[in-house]
This record gives sequence, C-alpha cells and structure tokens, in this order.
Amino acid sequence: MTSWQQWLRQPQKLWLRRALFQVHLWSGIGIGLYVLMISVTGSALVYRNEMLFSSAQSQPRLQLISQLTDLHDNLFAGDTGRAVNGAGAIAILVMALTGFVIWWPGIKTWRRSLTLPRGVGWRRATWHLHSLVGFWSLGFTLVFAASGAYLCYPDVFQAFADRVDPPLPPEVTTLRISDQVIYWLAYLHFGRINGIGIPCHGPGACDQATKAVWALFGLAPALMFVTGAIMWWTRVVRPRWP
Repeated sequence: MTSWQQWLRQPQKLWLRRALFQVHLWSGIGIGLYVLMISVTGSALVYRNEMLFSSAQSQPRLQLISQLTDLHDNLFAGDTGRAVNGAGAIAILVMALTGFVIWWPGIKTWRRSLTLPRGVGWRRATWHLHSLVGFWSLGFTLVFAASGAYLCYPDVFQAFADRVDPPLPPEVTTLRISDQVIYWLAYLHFGRINGIGIPCHGPGACDQATKAVWALFGLAPALMFVTGAIMWWTRVVRPRWP
C-alpha cells in the first residue's frame, strides 16, 4: 500500500499524521486560554456598534467596550500586544490546518465526522463534537486567523504582495489582485463595514443575520478549546493523576 492509499484508507497509521497530532495537541494546550479569550471577545465585538449605541449615555459601558476592544486588538499592551496577537493568529492558523489533516478518518468513515451520533458515551460525543465543529467552522477559522495576522502585520503582508504582484504604474487606476485579496481579507474579518453586515445595504434582517453568523462561528474556536481540554484531561491527565 502506497502512502497515498494509506492516507485514504488508514490515515491513523501514518507517521506524519501522528506528528501533526502532537503539533495540534501541544499548540492547543499552549495557547488554549488565548484562543478562548480572543474567540469570546471577537464574537462580542461583532455587535460593537449596537453596544455603543445602547450605551451612548453610559460612561462606564463606553469604557467597558473600549477595554474589550483593546483586549481583543492589543492585549492591553499596545504595539507589543498587537505583535503577540499576530503570533497567536498564526498559531491558530497552524492549529486549524493540522486539525483538518487529523480530522480525516479514512474514506470509509469520513461521513461519521460530519454529524454528532446518538447513543454514544459522553467521551465519544465530546470527540465527535470537537471533530464536527472543527470541520464546519474551518473556513471561518482560517479567515479569522489569516485576517487577524494581516491586521497585526500589515506591512509584512503588503511587502509580500508587492513582491508577488509588482505595483502598477501611477496612471493605472485598477486595483491589483493582491490589493483586492488584502481588502477582502480585512473585510471578512469583521463581516461588516460601517456597522452593516455583508452583503446587506442597511439595518434589518439581513444585517442581523450576517452578524449572528459571524458571532456564532467566532465562538467555534472557544468551543474547540473546551472540548479539546476535556479530551486532554480525560485521556492524558486523569489516568496519571494519583
């Protein structure tokens, strides 16, 4: 059996998958609380404009929202905190990609990882919940992590864009492909512009539905941390506990 055939049928036996599992596991342990914090605060800030409007006459609430924004953006540490935030976003990107590789159970059983089965124990249910949430939220997690890294390191991303897609002459008014990619990367991080959700044109059901989707998928990494921590405790820590 070739490595590709083994990957399709029995990926659990591949050394690369086992190595990526260790990377995924220890990355999750190392930055788990950070993931929980950035996930919860990011979901709350989806409704930043609504909170600002409702608290226009309340100075304590305005300060709370300001502190929440500073925590999410800069970790209360200015430029240093933003740089650390960028490193955290890259770590989340690595966790999401390695998690997707680990998620693949084989061509015969991959459909089981898309749903939450009934009639299984709570430990098995926790594993399935971790797996299915990771799969269905993968696209959003990749966008949040990549765009978060860009917002922390815009100069690095722009320099890379200029290298792979050289700047156009001044008389050319069209945007480069790289400029459009960067624009949408930043746009999709927030899911809204001027307080209105994409692709809506004003307040209403569309706007609220878009924000609800962003807030819901923004909480996915937090749920991944909780389920992952439960699995790590029951499988690794608890058996060794005296």
